Amino acid sequence: MPEDQEQYSQAHSVEDIANVMRYCNVKKAHIVGLSMGGYATVNFGIAHPEMARSLVIAGAGHGSDPQGRERFLHDSGELADRLISLGMQEGIVHYANSTIRRRYKEKDPRGFEEFNRQFAEHSPLGSALTTRGYQMRRSTIYELESKLKAMDVPALIVTGDDDEPCLGPAIFMKKTIANSRLWVVPRTSHPVNLEEPDAFNRAVLDFFTEIDQTSNS
Repeated sequence: MPEDQEQYSQAHSVEDIANVMRYCNVKKAHIVGLSMGGYATVNFGIAHPEMARSLVIAGAGHGSDPQGRERFLHDSGELADRLISLGMQEGIVHYANSTIRRRYKEKDPRGFEEFNRQFAEHSPLGSALTTRGYQMRRSTIYELESKLKAMDVPALIVTGDDDEPCLGPAIFMKKTIANSRLWVVPRTSHPVNLEEPDAFNRAVLDFFTEIDQTSNS
């Protein structure tokens, strides 16, 4: 677990994807990510378009709203401090029960509790440094506008309609990425793949099939 904050960044997460692909000798792949992984996915498409068959960008954009940017940075800094001072189990209580996860708790209480138990097993130091080094320093979705306009990779953008921080960025990406589709999932909050796994998997596989058929025709 690196103790240097500079080892935690958006660029590191993008290169992690590329390095795993290189190690496995995968030249090109469908890239799928949720939340921080969604941010990594869209930035991977910008940095390594030649390695991406397609992008599934789910739940990406938290902290992008200019009107709420200062609040996001303040809350993120407080979260990092709580993780260090209280440990994971106590430090994530408010975060894990936030409104952007409320539908998960309603739909699948058992899954929601299991998710939080696993989350509480993470390193408080690693999680705090991820918050400060990655989440608080990454470019917002809106700041990526020119790069998104230039990106020529097919993209499926996914957001729950109750994931308010990501709705605006999702619509923005749909308008900005030329070869993109937008799927807004009703009565669904941030962890869309956990709340609606069957629908999510079907949509993703249908998207892959469309892209593969188009590229092979």
